[in-house]
Amino acid sequence: MNTAMTRRDLLKWGGIAAAGVVSAQALAGCASPKNQSERAKETAAASSWRDAPEPITDIAETVDCDLVVVGAGNAGLMGAMTAQEKGFNVIVLEKGSDIAMAREAVGSWGSRHAQGHEQDTARLINYARKVESGDVSMALYRTWCEKSGEFMDWLEDIETPKGMTFPFEWHAPSDAEAYYPPMCTNPVMGEFNPQGPNYGAYVHLEVMRDLFLEAGGTIEFSTPAKQLVQDDAGRVTGVIAQASDKSYKRCNASRGVIVCTGGYGANKDMIADLCPSALSYCTSTAATTEEGDGIRMALWAGAVLEEGGGAMVWNRGVVNDDEQVGPDLGNPLFLPASQPFLRVNVRGERFMNEDSTYPEIYAQGTRQPKGFSWQVFDGTYWEDIQRFDTCGCSRLTPAPDGSAFNADVYDCEAMTKEHLDSFWMQPQLDSGALKKCDTIEELAQTMFPDADDQQTFLATVARYNQMMAQGDTDFGKAAYRCSTVDTAPFYAIRTSGNFLVTINGVITDTNSQALRADGSTIDGLYVCGNDQGGFYPHNYPSNFTGINAGRSGAFARIAAKHACGIE
Repeated sequence: MNTAMTRRDLLKWGGIAAAGVVSAQALAGCASPKNQSERAKETAAASSWRDAPEPITDIAETVDCDLVVVGAGNAGLMGAMTAQEKGFNVIVLEKGSDIAMAREAVGSWGSRHAQGHEQDTARLINYARKVESGDVSMALYRTWCEKSGEFMDWLEDIETPKGMTFPFEWHAPSDAEAYYPPMCTNPVMGEFNPQGPNYGAYVHLEVMRDLFLEAGGTIEFSTPAKQLVQDDAGRVTGVIAQASDKSYKRCNASRGVIVCTGGYGANKDMIADLCPSALSYCTSTAATTEEGDGIRMALWAGAVLEEGGGAMVWNRGVVNDDEQVGPDLGNPLFLPASQPFLRVNVRGERFMNEDSTYPEIYAQGTRQPKGFSWQVFDGTYWEDIQRFDTCGCSRLTPAPDGSAFNADVYDCEAMTKEHLDSFWMQPQLDSGALKKCDTIEELAQTMFPDADDQQTFLATVARYNQMMAQGDTDFGKAAYRCSTVDTAPFYAIRTSGNFLVTINGVITDTNSQALRADGSTIDGLYVCGNDQGGFYPHNYPSNFTGINAGRSGAFARIAAKHACGIE
């Protein structure tokens, strides 16, 4: 079967695709955290992923083009269209049978929408440095700040004629300590509804795909790239891919190759080698096809992977009564888990300032006995959530200024108390994962089988309630993010992580060109998206709403311009 999509196919299928509802596939199985000796054995066995395979020589077909893009996602389609619209011949190789899922939030710095909401660039760069272990590439951040605004304006200019709207989000809490810089644009098909629902979210990549095909580009679906082609000088001159009939196809690219395959979240060998703790205490995973193909090909071509390993993890994975953890469980998610309600461990002890980002809440929980924590709240939860005024995808209420994207990130419905209760609370009440009791004593007995742990929990709640009224002297939670647990009914749920993507990658320069160990560039090889390192080697700045989709698209556009000599 011919898996290439061309302009003829586009016209046959009727152009721009209609908006769809976001869905997820659960995986069956069960796993528990591994001890250090088991991890060490896995790490030793996993080292083979770094070894370059023998060159593929049985080529059935050879084609020529200007630029090859590996990966049809939030980075790849942006780079492909940047070159194709200027008359270059671009081939996109996509491992899956369709394009990747778009993000609803795309971050940029200095777009036309930011006028009147200007922020200090140096503050953002240094904030990123502080919250991400200090070893980010500040040059990459500055490049993103300087060029991502142009990327966003370009994206809006070419997609608006197709019916897309680009509302800009600038709301942030009035707390001077809260740093939520205005950078997020939320592309939506049709008119933006500040109060929700916004069913037209998540389609801007479909629009970009159609624009790319209309411009004459080609997407080869179900055609994974296997090896890069290099000349005697080490320049990358093409890609060898495997067609759906298992034959090999060589794509020569006179201008180079952009690799952006989404990281390595679905490659268990790489995870075990690079960042095992990021996956061990999750109870579900969103990584299904991201097997590190782009990173491995880049390393085999002489590139360098940045030290360490990191992943983006939501703290929303439900832990059931069996208290098992492991990403293959496929447990459901609980969106309110990202709210700053009381957190206690399995001994009933409070252990953190809950006014934290979701990767921090997950990480803190993994340090507790059994690797997860309980979230506890009371019957005033909706009033509390409104006062918490969280941002990004943790926001569960409309923004006061109407700028924030008010739609459930999973089904695009408007976020209201009724939606929260029916879509998120009731299913977990029905399953038994969410506990609901008329008294705090009954809740303690439901949560903890041990009488001592019950008494510890009751004392924790009493002290917590006192501090929420007088000031959190234990962990310093901001007053407007405090909430008492004293009004029936009372609720508790165990949560851990939902694994999303890996975030450390290949070291590049500010043009997205891959670098060798000596700092020299590998001509013709560009690495973008979650395959590119430098932005967050260890930690994800989740209060920078939309930054990952935004940096992915911006640097892919930078790469395509550099490869093709586009001003």
